[in-house]
Amino acid sequence: MQARKTSVKAEGFRRALLLTDLELGVPKACLMADGERLCIVRDGNDVFAMVDRCPHRDFNLSSGEMVAPGVIECPWHGAQFDCQTGAVLQGPATDALTLYAVRIENGTVLVGPHRSST
Repeated sequence: MQARKTSVKAEGFRRALLLTDLELGVPKACLMADGERLCIVRDGNDVFAMVDRCPHRDFNLSSGEMVAPGVIECPWHGAQFDCQTGAVLQGPATDALTLYAVRIENGTVLVGPHRSST
């Protein structure tokens, strides 16, 4: 998903963090105002947001790492996921990640509603 500029008032989008808070290829935990914990990662020109929880055993994905372009790995059991689709690329996980739409406005990362995983 390509990060795009949009209005902060876009329906359903919430402020998460500043784009400058993200190091390239380093997952970051982000606690949203409603208490939801997300994992946000910048990979080149793309920014991805997902629930900060591996669907295998509920460990924090933000403690993991990007092992290839667009691929995040859970640090506990090595499950790998496609950040663009949420698909499992390597077990032991069998369920896809919950992903969120992402937009960038004036250097701020905005997180929108859940996206469907494929």
